[in-house]
Amino acid sequence: MKKRVICVRTCIVREGSVLYGSKDGKRTITSPEEAAEFAASFFKDSDKEMIYVCTLNGHGEPVAMEMVAKGGVNYCHVDMAQIYKTAIISNAAGIICFHNHPSGSIEPSKEDRLLTEKMKTAGRYLDIPLRDHIIIGGDGAFYSFNENETEYSYE
Repeated sequence: MKKRVICVRTCIVREGSVLYGSKDGKRTITSPEEAAEFAASFFKDSDKEMIYVCTLNGHGEPVAMEMVAKGGVNYCHVDMAQIYKTAIISNAAGIICFHNHPSGSIEPSKEDRLLTEKMKTAGRYLDIPLRDHIIIGGDGAFYSFNENETEYSYE
């Protein structure tokens, strides 16, 4: 007996857009400060933890920003497949992962550190490096794993 196999096409659907770039025409994200400033508006007034992934082209310019998980007040579960799905489809040269702590604290948890290590490992296998994982807190505060704990760069 034969089995019918469906034929599919995977694509990204644009749900909207945001402008990014400085007045001098610079469109790349080259530091944790620039990355956190770019992402802060996505978390404004959120009372739940959310995880966003920003895909980057080969020049370090943001291409797409996707919410890949939404959780509770102090925890958010996400699968590696969800983190890297958009990156693969959009032919990303790298990603920056962002998540918020609604409490305002930017201190990373044990789970945050484990997630970062998993993303770094997955990125190495997929040739889509994790450029940074940034925790967004309150009043412009942020924690960059790139600056504080790991050895990767924005370039």
